[in-house]
Amino acid sequence: MDIPFYSERPGQRFDILNLGVIACIYMSQNSDNQPRRGRSTVLLILTSIYGLLYLLLMATESYGTAGSEPTVVKLLFLLFLVGYAAVWWNEHLGGIVFALWWAGMWYLALFVVQTDRGAGVVMGVPLFILAILFILSWYRRRGQAS
Repeated sequence: MDIPFYSERPGQRFDILNLGVIACIYMSQNSDNQPRRGRSTVLLILTSIYGLLYLLLMATESYGTAGSEPTVVKLLFLLFLVGYAAVWWNEHLGGIVFALWWAGMWYLALFVVQTDRGAGVVMGVPLFILAILFILSWYRRRGQAS
């Protein structure tokens, strides 16, 4: 099967975002094409979009170079990747890791960064909201199971 990544004709263009959405939908289904129980596909897609944007930010290396800032930024990116992997198997654990990531962003802003102190915290708000939604989704699903 040949999937064109770019075509001049409308309706035949696939880009990275479309492939990411297709991958999210595929990973959230069982082998019999039924949605997995207890997985919020919308939250997973939104987290994937946020992850792609975060990856683009990391690729541009637009963070500082002084002191321990680059190390802390890379450690927080690693923590994000752990949370992203965890959220596919356990929404509760992934939500907690994302909340810890946001706490790390606060640490970075308050104690490490010299300029643009609030930028990381503000850009992390959408992921913190997703973390809360993942935890609430798990909590509701757990309540329905009993």
